[in-house]
Amino acid sequence: MSDAFLQLSPLHRLVLAYAKAADRSRYTLIFLLDSRLAEVIRSTSETLIGQMRLTWWRDILTKPIADRPAGEPLVALINAVEQHGDDLEPLLDLVEGWAMLLDDFPWDDRQFDQYATKRGEGVFRFVLGADRELTEDQKMAAQAWALWDFARHCTDKLMREEAFSRCNRLFNAVSSVRFDRSGRPLSIFCNLAQRDVKTGRLTADLYRPKVASMIIWHGVTGC
Repeated sequence: MSDAFLQLSPLHRLVLAYAKAADRSRYTLIFLLDSRLAEVIRSTSETLIGQMRLTWWRDILTKPIADRPAGEPLVALINAVEQHGDDLEPLLDLVEGWAMLLDDFPWDDRQFDQYATKRGEGVFRFVLGADRELTEDQKMAAQAWALWDFARHCTDKLMREEAFSRCNRLFNAVSSVRFDRSGRPLSIFCNLAQRDVKTGRLTADLYRPKVASMIIWHGVTGC
């Protein structure tokens, strides 16, 4: 777990501090796998190659532990989390969500909806527990978070603006985003996204003193 922690970005390390001890392995796995899949998309110039690389991760998630390759720290963490009794099924949705990024821009409604649902709800369902049904507000918050994160990293101006607009609409439709203590890191990310929605602009750098102080305050108080 310590080696996996060192692979996390500074932002994820800070957010992870507010996860319950029993939940930290799941959060570490979702942060690392989400980042690894993002790197697959960033480093892929040919769609077929990208599909093959994502298929490798799908295979990893569906194979028995004994059939998975040794020597890959992220695979070792997947094994440990599964052996602990956690369901990996939501992670397959996460992979499918990232696979949408291999589609050409611009996207239609179906593509935006599928990306937001698969990636956003995949992340939220995994860390909260695949056996727990997300509330409608949590589903909309999950989709809004995915679109917000997409907008923060997308270099295509029109796609970035459309994703952020859809994020706005979803958060405005949410009556109340509530999580129990196990969802505190998710609550932190929703809080950051909602602050951008309120100001009408995307925060370029989330790891700076002002934002870090907001994370710490929300992490401690939930406010």
